[in-house]
Parts: sequence; structure tokens; C-alpha cells
Amino acid sequence: MKTISLRVDVDTLEGSLKGIPALLRMLDKQKMQASFYFSFGPDNSGKALRRIFRKGFLEKMRRTGPARLYGFKTMMYGVLLPAPIIWKRAAAQMRSAREAGHEVAIHGWDHVQYHDLLDRKSRPWLEAWFRDAHNAYQEVFGEAARGAVSPAWRCNDATLEIQEAYKLDYAGDCRGLSPFYPVVKGRTLSTLQVPTTLPTLDEYLGLDGMTADQVNEKVWSLLREDALNVYALHTEVEGGALAGTFEAFLRGLRDREVRVRTHADWVPELKAANPPARELTRLEIPGRAGWVSSGG
Repeated sequence: MKTISLRVDVDTLEGSLKGIPALLRMLDKQKMQASFYFSFGPDNSGKALRRIFRKGFLEKMRRTGPARLYGFKTMMYGVLLPAPIIWKRAAAQMRSAREAGHEVAIHGWDHVQYHDLLDRKSRPWLEAWFRDAHNAYQEVFGEAARGAVSPAWRCNDATLEIQEAYKLDYAGDCRGLSPFYPVVKGRTLSTLQVPTTLPTLDEYLGLDGMTADQVNEKVWSLLREDALNVYALHTEVEGGALAGTFEAFLRGLRDREVRVRTHADWVPELKAANPPARELTRLEIPGRAGWVSSGG
């Protein structure tokens, strides 16, 4: 049987205020549950412009049209406009996802700073980043988080070690094909990694002329029988300008009788299969600017 988990990354204030409600309506219509991962701290989206010199960034911008997907105001946060603290403006929308029966967990504190500057940040900065995200989650939901996924599928030895102290049920910090326990400096950690296994809409859209409908067809074709299938989406994209494409994707899952389950629901079964221990590497993937962490 083909099974999929929908990983919803919430990166921005706009994606929280408007994208969450939009996705909740779509998912409710299909009677499907997803896993929502929230960015809680400052929305510094405008600072992403420093990626202009990163290999593949300009090409991706040409293909996807960031102003259309993210909006002008979001692109000014942290540059010409003050960076708002997301959870203080969007706590109600975050809680609405849990109230609708979906899984809720952590995506991070400052998404852009982590994404762009991870390897330049000190251990104390990273510790504070995790602490602020977990404290905000506690403020919004009144309990400790059980799962977390990193921005842009990026991690390093320090983030994996820091995250270990939170005793999560799982994390999703990389791309790959199957769950595993990460090995850091010869030590096997206890936080299961659940990688994203499928390409994203923004990675394939416009690549070699691929249309949104063709991206859906491609992703459906990549679903594997009796295996981990994780599809990542963004409230800013699939909950915004490309909502129609995502609605069609959900209908396609239903028509193909693909089972949809949350990460939290799937993790006990994944752990029972005794996943291997594995070191992470870094690689570049088609349609994405820069590297991602990979679990093989």
C-alpha cells in the first residue's frame, strides 16, 4: 500500500496568518491530516536576498517568481520593514491546526538566519535558537514539542547534538529515502530522523519547462509501495498562489487511494522496524539553491 505524510513548513508571518487557514480548508475537504511545523521567531524574509550569489538561486527565482509566491511585504521584512515575531501575531492560527486534528511541531525560531548562516553561527547562538523555539512552542500550545524539522533540510553536528537534549520522538532535518538514527562523532543519537523523500513543488516548477500539473504527476509517480513517502509543502506556496495545484494534488492522492498519515502517527511503526544508524552527508539537488543534509 502507498502511504504518504504531508510535512507543512510554515516559514513566514503571512504564511501563518493566511496560509494555515487555507490549507486547513483544503485538508478538511479531503478528510486528510497533515503535520504542521511552525517558525515562531522574527520573520526576516527580506534578508534572503543575500542568497543572490548562491549557485542556482537566481535561476530558481526566475522559475518560481518569489513576489507572486510570497508577496512584496513579506520580502521586505527584516530589510525595509521590522521583522515581526511570528508567534505573537499568529498564535491563534497555529492553535487552529491542532484544534482541527493535525499534528503540530517545531520548524524553528529565525528561519532565514538559520538557513543562510548555519555554519557560521556559534554553539551558544544555536543553543539559544533552539531554546527560543521550544519556549515559544510551550507558550502557544501549553506543552513540550514532540517533533521538529529544520529549515531548508539543513543541520550539522552541533544542531543534532543540541536537539538531542530535547528528547524528541523524531526530527526531520534532511532529505533521504528511509528513517535512521544519526551518527555524530562516532556516537549514535536517539532522535530518529524522518527525512523528506519527495521533491517539492517549488523545486520542480519550471525546471525543464515543467508545469504545476506535471509536477503533481511526477510526485505521484514517485510514491513507493510500503515505504516512507514524505512530501514537504509550504503555507506560503501551496496555501497561497499555488493553492489550486495543491488541491489537485490532494484529489490525486484520494483517487489513487494513497493513505495519508501524520509523522506522529507513523513514527512508532517506523521505530519498530529498527532503523539503521547512519552518518549524514551534504549534497545539492535539482531545483534547489545550495546544499541540503542527506541521510542517504
